[in-house]
Amino acid sequence: MGKKCECPKGAPMWMVTFGDLMSLLLCFFVLLLSFSTTDPAMYKEVSGSLEKAFGVQKQEITLDIPKGIDIVSRDFNPVFSVDVILEKIKSAIKLELIKGEVQVEALNDRVVLRMNDEITFDPGSDQLKPESKPILDKIRGIIETVPGDVIVSGHTDDSPVTGLFESNWHLSAARAATVVVYLLSRHSIDPRRMAAIGYGPSRPLALNDTPEHRAKNRRVEIVFLQPKNPDNFEVRPLDEKGILEQEPLPLD
Repeated sequence: MGKKCECPKGAPMWMVTFGDLMSLLLCFFVLLLSFSTTDPAMYKEVSGSLEKAFGVQKQEITLDIPKGIDIVSRDFNPVFSVDVILEKIKSAIKLELIKGEVQVEALNDRVVLRMNDEITFDPGSDQLKPESKPILDKIRGIIETVPGDVIVSGHTDDSPVTGLFESNWHLSAARAATVVVYLLSRHSIDPRRMAAIGYGPSRPLALNDTPEHRAKNRRVEIVFLQPKNPDNFEVRPLDEKGILEQEPLPLD
């Protein structure tokens, strides 16, 4: 009997190379998957097509190919969530936040920007101070670039008012309206997105027991509501007179 051929120990060299190649390909496709998220609407369309594929066959015309949304598309078509709006606000008014002239807070479905009474209005007045206008110009720029409705609300302390206004309710409503009118003065925002509300002393942030607490309660809040249909948002063009082009409102 001849000698038996002894096989070399370990896997063949070609198998090691093949295994490395498969591992690299797996990592590559996992990386691609991590860069994209499935569009729920498209997923339903694909799943419905697969379901029909195992039943009665029929000819259908498909206009779009189901696909994921990659990170590059998200950069050019951002999802305007509360966090996105919050970051835009912080980036635009970074210096004012450091100075403490404004405060910003993110809630479940909105972002609240608070402007101190010291930089907005004199006591008992609804006329904007000059130092508040540069800040409002920055806020206008934010409103122009994000979708969703914006509510401007005026708040006061419980001190009796004197002068032109009958009550703190009248004063707070007038101040909110003044801010809205200023934000709309350049005709770059659709007026249908804006609202002015006066809360008077009904929603204090602190007790009206010290001058510091009263000053905290005297404020103007600009509330950015999370948009319901961000995909429909577009920057509306101006006409030759600098007026925002608007579609006619639907009749009831």
